Amino acid sequence: MKNILLMILVVSIPFMSSAQKRSKKSSNAKMGEFVKKSPSEYEYMIIEGVQSIMSDEEKMMGQDELAARDGARGDIKMKGMIKSSYKHFVRFDTGKITPEQVELNKLARSCSHMSDALYQASKLGWEFINASHVNTDEYVTHYYYMKRKRDK
Repeated sequence: MKNILLMILVVSIPFMSSAQKRSKKSSNAKMGEFVKKSPSEYEYMIIEGVQSIMSDEEKMMGQDELAARDGARGDIKMKGMIKSSYKHFVRFDTGKITPEQVELNKLARSCSHMSDALYQASKLGWEFINASHVNTDEYVTHYYYMKRKRDK
């Protein structure tokens, strides 16, 4: 029985190997050529701003004072929100460190709000595309997406 199986295996090997496709060495099948693509017509930037929800004054208040403030009329609460000094940090990110990005991040230290950051970027030719916001218990993170035509 073993000899019969061995004989069938030996006879069937040439048939199995010839059934496989062999590539011709002189065929015109080439690997895909690497095409160098030019960079995008635009360059992009994200302005990230983190704003604290509670001011330093509110952090120092007790729970009873905060509860009393929450029970105040709507217009008084809105005035308090507008006049209070919230901390705000801004960062510009273009994906690579360039002298322009370094300069923008130096200017970001003086930005007291996201509108200041938009103004600084627009002076350098950046155009606003879209915005998104992420809220947590203590902070609101603003993401502003910008683009401009790439210099050639």
